[in-house]
Amino acid sequence: MVKNKALVLLYENMSMSEITLLTDYLTVFQPMNEWWEIDTVSSENKKMIKSEDFFQLVPNKSFSEINFGDYNLILFSGDSDPVAVTEDKSLIDFLKPLADMTNRPLIAAISSAPMTLAKAGILKGVKFTAGLFEETYNEFDFLEKENVARQPVVYDEEHGIVTAIGFAYREFAVKVAQILGYDIPDNSFSGVPEGHVYTEEELTFYMYPENQK
Repeated sequence: MVKNKALVLLYENMSMSEITLLTDYLTVFQPMNEWWEIDTVSSENKKMIKSEDFFQLVPNKSFSEINFGDYNLILFSGDSDPVAVTEDKSLIDFLKPLADMTNRPLIAAISSAPMTLAKAGILKGVKFTAGLFEETYNEFDFLEKENVARQPVVYDEEHGIVTAIGFAYREFAVKVAQILGYDIPDNSFSGVPEGHVYTEEELTFYMYPENQK
């Protein structure tokens, strides 16, 4: 497996905000020589994709160029129209080999994205959480409602799958980073601590630590 490489799935109306905290941490939060390489892929064969907040994204890979074994992490955001995503046959067929893959990458899915995993057979017997309506669980048989854990973030260590509800994007980013081996505190990305007054030294930054007096 190639070190420090992630694959992000793109689809129409995806929610970038649910995963960019994590992708930012894996890239610019790391020393330059340890930045992760991130590939993006969609079923539209490098066609422009529009996110739910109208950003226009062009994947750099097509399905035929992807070998799942090249990646440490496969990342799925939620989507404002998750049913449409599950009805994308080419996408589901692309993902199905992950269900039976041995030594597969860590799979991380947030908000409605676990529905896509379930449609591809990847969530069979897996404890998971998701940002889905109860009516959705009841309507689609491929969603194993008996395996839903009512928690913001759930890690099924046996199957190597992390899932989260959309509002827990911070906790999701932290959990995935911790599983990947980073020593990152649970309260990371929580913003300015309440009542904290920064000193001048705390807000002075150096590109190279050796320049610090």
